[in-house]
Amino acid sequence: MKVFISWSGTRSRAVATALKDWLPIILEGIEPWVSDKDISAGERWAQSVAGELEAANFGIICITPENLNADWILFESGALSKSMQDARVIPLLFDLDFSDISGPLAQFQAKNLKRTR
Repeated sequence: MKVFISWSGTRSRAVATALKDWLPIILEGIEPWVSDKDISAGERWAQSVAGELEAANFGIICITPENLNADWILFESGALSKSMQDARVIPLLFDLDFSDISGPLAQFQAKNLKRTR
């Protein structure tokens, strides 16, 4: 299963990168895609992102306080939810509460990523 992992900003990118490495270890058959790692030098990034958004029907949106209203986060969330019956979009909240989510992202069942020490 292809999984599009959306990020915007330094902390969000770190979460996305960790998920890309971790998900295939715990779930067989998962193919996570993260733009920062999966777009090759010289490749047209907009075409690559568009192609992956079209192919994926499952997405994880890495949300932090810094990118809560970032244009790309909202764009990619909307593109992933193109098929309201089949698509799954999970906002993954980092240093946020469920009550912090509003607007288009609020329509998706979010999960909270808690730090443990």
